[in-house]
This record gives sequence, C-alpha cells and structure tokens, in this order.
Amino acid sequence: MPNQFTAPIWGDEGFSAILSMKPIPEIIEVISRDTSPPLFNITEHLWFQVFGTSEIAIRSLVFLYFLLAVFFTYKIASYLFNQKVGVLAAILTFLNPFFFTYAFEGRMYSILALGVTASMYFFLRLYFDKKPSPWLILGYTLSTLWALYSHHFAIFILLVQGLLFIKLLIKNRKKALYVFLGFITTGLGYTPWIIPLYNQTKMVGGGFWLGTPTFRDLLNLIFEYLADGIKHPLSRYALYSVFIIIALRKWFTKFEKTLVLLLWFLTPIIATWIISQFFQSIFFNRYLLYTIPAAMIILASSRRKFLSNLAILLTILLFLAIDTHYFTHPTKRPFDKLADYVLETKRGDDILVNWNASSHHLWETKYYGIPAPIYIPSEGVLPFFVGTALMEEDDIIREIPTTLPGKVRLQRVGVITSGPVEEVQIPNYTKSEVAVFGDLRFIWYEKTFR
Repeated sequence: MPNQFTAPIWGDEGFSAILSMKPIPEIIEVISRDTSPPLFNITEHLWFQVFGTSEIAIRSLVFLYFLLAVFFTYKIASYLFNQKVGVLAAILTFLNPFFFTYAFEGRMYSILALGVTASMYFFLRLYFDKKPSPWLILGYTLSTLWALYSHHFAIFILLVQGLLFIKLLIKNRKKALYVFLGFITTGLGYTPWIIPLYNQTKMVGGGFWLGTPTFRDLLNLIFEYLADGIKHPLSRYALYSVFIIIALRKWFTKFEKTLVLLLWFLTPIIATWIISQFFQSIFFNRYLLYTIPAAMIILASSRRKFLSNLAILLTILLFLAIDTHYFTHPTKRPFDKLADYVLETKRGDDILVNWNASSHHLWETKYYGIPAPIYIPSEGVLPFFVGTALMEEDDIIREIPTTLPGKVRLQRVGVITSGPVEEVQIPNYTKSEVAVFGDLRFIWYEKTFR
C-alpha cells in the first residue's frame, strides 16, 4: 500500500541524500557553502552505513527524530502540569497535521524539532527547579547545540530563553547563574560554526526566493500550526475545534507557565515576520515548526472538565482522520516510476538532460540512478538555493553534444521536465515519444538528419 515511508524522494530530500552519501569531511565542506548546518547530513550519513539509502531508511531516520521530539513534549508538559496533560500534549503533537507531515520529510526539520524541545525541557528545569542540578547544564548545552547544528532558525529559541533569563535575573540570581553557564558553554560549542554561519547569512542576504510576508501570511502560519497544516476537507473543522479549546481554557491558572509556552510559540514566529518586513525575507512555515509543541501543550493544559475534554477528543479524532488520509495518499512526484521507465528504454548511446534550470530535478534523478545534467543553453549562474554547493562541473551543460566519446554520433536525447512539453526545445532533434508520470514528463528526442 502506498504510504509516506515509501513515497518517492523529491528534490530537497534528494539533495540531502546525495550529500549524506559522501564522506563526513566532504559533507561539512559542501554544507558550509550552502545554507544549513551539518548535523542532519552527518547523522544521515551514519544511518546510511547501517540501514542503506532507500526511501524507507531515509524516512525512518526522520520519524525517529519526530518521535523523540514528541517524547520531550510529553516530558515538558508532565513537568509543567501533570502526567495526564503530558499524555494529551504528546498525542496532540504527534497528530498535529503540520508537524506530522515533517515526520516523513528527509530533511532537517524533525531533528531541529527534537533539539529545540530537548533544549526547552532542560532550560525549563533550570528555570523552575528550586535547586537545579549542574547536570541540567550539560543536558541543556548538548541539546541546544544539537538544535543549532541542525538548523539556523534554532537561534530564535535562544531569543525566547534570553527573555526568560532576564526575568530570572531579576527574581533569582543564583538560578540565573546556572542558565548563564548554559549559555556560555553553548556559545563555546557553537564557535566552530561562526564563520560558516556568517558566510551563509551573507548568501541569503544577497537574495533569497521568499517574498515579504503579509499580516495574512502571519495569521495563516499560526492557523497551519494549530490545525490547518494539511489541506483536507476536515481541516476547517479541526481549526474550529481548536478555537473552542482556546476559548474554554483557564488562562490564568498557572499563568507563568502558560506565558512561557506562549513565548515559545509566538516569539520565533513574530520575530521572523518582523525581520522579513525590514530585511531579507526569511519567513517560511517549516523553518519554525518547532514552536508547535508549545501550542499543543497549551491546548492540553488548564482544561475545563467536560466541554474542553470533549473538544480535545474531537480535535484528536479530526487530526487522526486527516493524518491517516495523508499517510496513505502520498502526493510526491513518481520519480521512481520515471526512473524505471528510463532504465528500460535507454540505449547505451543516449544522453539525459534536465530541462528547467529554476526548478530542475537533478537531485531526484541522481538519487534514482539516472543522472541527467541541467541543460541551460544561455549563459548565466544558477542561484545558490537550487543546490549549487553540491553541483559538480558536469551537472550543467550549455549545448547538446553531437557525438559521444569514441566519435559515436548521438542519436537520442531524453528530457526530464515537470513543465509543459511544448516549452522544451532541443536544436536539431525531433520529439519522438512522451511518457507522463503524474505531472512529470519524459520526452525522447531523435536526431534530425538533413
């Protein structure tokens, strides 16, 4: 049965997989010229050594990180409230539609969520424990470094923790010292990545693909995180159910803990939205998904007995229905089927190319064993966000060769595209066969003799 574990790999996942197949020193060297820290690719590399590089292996790794993030959500909710709230918060977080989609995304988002939830657990222990243990500093340092080396947007959780640190500094300087030591040790551990971070920040500042978000975009992201993360007929009702839970919640019961959770949920979202208004836009939903556990703990806690429990039960059932449909109906492009077709029909002297330079499928084709360079007949440099850091010299060609090594005349060219067939133009070749796989097209062109 089709499902999200076996769904075909798409572009960004392919990029990560191809990079993670390389030796660790090369992974670090390449990723330093891209826009991310290296931890996910290093752990994926190690995972590949044991479990192979299949789609299931890739999704199993990120699903493991997802489960561990849910576990730390349970730990936080149990610590702040009680075990029953912990269980409800874990269920809501596991089933949250937006969070659930990234349980099967072969990228760094689940590992980021794990790092942030673990960091918040140890931070909150340092913040609320009457006598914090020095071991909590070690747990905080390791988990926060894990988050920072997973994704740059983990830095916004430090903003949340910094605001709480200021309050703690006023209330209890002895406990504030523990937190400060955690900040210092984390800073020292992150020092090796300061220069790559600076260079990557300059790259993004020089132009990125995200547009300036509107206020409506801000609201939509919050709605996505609460319940509307998967487009489904039931999503609207799930969102209404969440609104009912929010309206019924006892907001002033354990208000300080609720305030901490609100800061965790809203501060990174609002901060990136404001930055995007005045500087380079960086506002994008999946970069901030680590705030979702905070929202789910809020929903699970300080309930009014009957109506709140009924609304939570309804929300869980709606989430479950939405997620079940998503899990059993993967929609990623069927590159596996396209690759099977190409391998069956390709002759020894054929060459393959990717047509569209701006939305190319270089990484999918490499992953599925049908490498096809990007055909760009005009001069120009590709933007960094299409994966140029990992591209090799022969990944781009400017013209279709007329002969192959050994002076064999080239007879056929195979073109991979997800755009209209009509826009593909291969000089001196005539279209002979088109195979369609969802919104993917593979076109064979025969040499035109004159």
